[in-house]
Amino acid sequence: MRQKLVLWFLLVLTGFLIAFILQYSRLHRVQQDLSASTKQLGSCQSSQQLAQLRDTTTMMYLEVVQKNYGKAGEYSGEVFNQAQQIASSTEDPALRNLLREVLVTRDQITADLAKGDPAALSEIQRLLSNLEQTAKH
Repeated sequence: MRQKLVLWFLLVLTGFLIAFILQYSRLHRVQQDLSASTKQLGSCQSSQQLAQLRDTTTMMYLEVVQKNYGKAGEYSGEVFNQAQQIASSTEDPALRNLLREVLVTRDQITADLAKGDPAALSEIQRLLSNLEQTAKH
């Protein structure tokens, strides 16, 4: 009788251990999948933010081409605010450096647009070109 009780106890204990090990391995696999999905989501969000920055920069460029410097000035505020936000939240050092370069041009572009100076066009073209090149990589 005692041997049967010990045998049942060992069988139950073995069953619990096997179930625990199976659940642990499944949990570990799910955590890895979640980590990969989180990284992919972050990458997609970063790409979306960069695309939005590019779109706003393009709108600023189009307004300058049409000599609508007031509206271009409004877009420039949005561009530089978006660039600042992305630069502070990105983990990509290359993108962060690009956005720092964008932010360095803030004062010059803003001043040129405030004066209605067509020279802002070349600076905005360079800015837009850099953003387009980054998007392709």
